Amino acid sequence: MPLPNIEWLSPESIDDVIESLRCRYADDPISIINEEPIEYVLHLEALSCYYDDDVYRLAAVIFRSIIQGHPLQDGNKRMGMLLGTYFLKINGYTLTAGNDEFLNTALEIARGELHLQGIYQWLLKRAQPG
Repeated sequence: MPLPNIEWLSPESIDDVIESLRCRYADDPISIINEEPIEYVLHLEALSCYYDDDVYRLAAVIFRSIIQGHPLQDGNKRMGMLLGTYFLKINGYTLTAGNDEFLNTALEIARGELHLQGIYQWLLKRAQPG
């Protein structure tokens, strides 16, 4: 059973991220073409025991699922990094990484060079309580 103290992503939070991407990148085609990765992260609570109810592991799943699952026509890396970072934030963690490192990590995830364990290790080094 999932730990009750984990805050989960909601449909509204995902809609807010997509809308913020549309506003910020008005010339990019930010539209949903594949609901499955979004549905997966929305139902992550039911699977959290498989990830040891570990916020870092769950955030890693969010980063990977959105970036590699391509729910959007464009903006998947941006959405994945925003949602993963937001998930950490609502659970009391701050991600400390510079813009270049953030971008390079998103690209490595997209190319399949950084797998779930690698994302998890990256988060352990860069996400801190507070």
